[in-house]
Amino acid sequence: MLRRSIAWPLALPLLAACTDAGPAEPDGALGLDAAAYLEDAVNILQLWSVNRYEIDWPSFRAETIADAGGAMTIEETYPAIEAAIERLGDGHSFFRRPIEGPPAPEGDQPSASRLGEIGYVDVTRFSGGGADADALASEYHRLIEGVDTLGATCRWVVDVRGNTGGNMWPMVAGVGPILGEDTVGFFIDPDSLTKSWVYAAGEASIDDVVITAASPSYELETPRPYVAVLTDGQTASSGEAVAVAFRGRAGARSFGEPTWGVSTANSAFPLIDGAVIFLTVSTMVDRTGTIYGAELTPDEIVSRGAKTGDPTTDRVLDAAVQWLAAQTCS
Repeated sequence: MLRRSIAWPLALPLLAACTDAGPAEPDGALGLDAAAYLEDAVNILQLWSVNRYEIDWPSFRAETIADAGGAMTIEETYPAIEAAIERLGDGHSFFRRPIEGPPAPEGDQPSASRLGEIGYVDVTRFSGGGADADALASEYHRLIEGVDTLGATCRWVVDVRGNTGGNMWPMVAGVGPILGEDTVGFFIDPDSLTKSWVYAAGEASIDDVVITAASPSYELETPRPYVAVLTDGQTASSGEAVAVAFRGRAGARSFGEPTWGVSTANSAFPLIDGAVIFLTVSTMVDRTGTIYGAELTPDEIVSRGAKTGDPTTDRVLDAAVQWLAAQTCS
């Protein structure tokens, strides 16, 4: 498979600022740099927003310009851009002001353990890419291997409670041995164009483009196990993508509470000063064709309790373990 980083569309270039200051701007008018920057930002929203066909763009632009009234510099347009992104109404897009250098990867340490005859993997939030994402996917494979080699099992728990998102690809690649090789989901945009999520041989891909890979990859001693997926109200974005990847998979059942409700995909659009618009551009779809975009309701709702990793004190995990124990391995 081809492997490359996704290159997000760049913002349109800014108009060059005039060296001649010219006449004074009338009250409420924008400076040249501010006007060009604001136009670029709104152009990105209009071209790519998942809600682009639901918005009155002339009115939207006029309101954004009014919000920025009097801005002379790029920095002075930031509040108007943030307000515009909020008005898109997707609940997922956001604006990141310029920072020095790329942000450091953030996340919680994943873990895996064995609950009697059942394997357990805690899939945690992670924001980062490239080699860091590959390393995380590889760590998941090593954790899963460590549990599986204690005694092959056909029953697993994948816990995405508290996973507020970040980068879905190392998560999907990471749980791949449990998920199984297949097309495991899709993105769909407002023009009904789809891109598939594929897991195979340690690699998580969009269509034929590998995004994250675990190396070396691991295959379960007992492939295609029964899986209980645990969610709660803090399971969001990429955490929801992991849950979607198991939707419609034979032998999988979900437990817990409905997710946060941003089962959509963001793309990064860098602006000329280093700021970035993270814009919701498409919606998650499971392997059966069910389209999401809002919260995911589990198959079995279990009122929230402490996430302890111990079935004797964790009601959601206990329900999952009871279901898994009733499944007969072939």
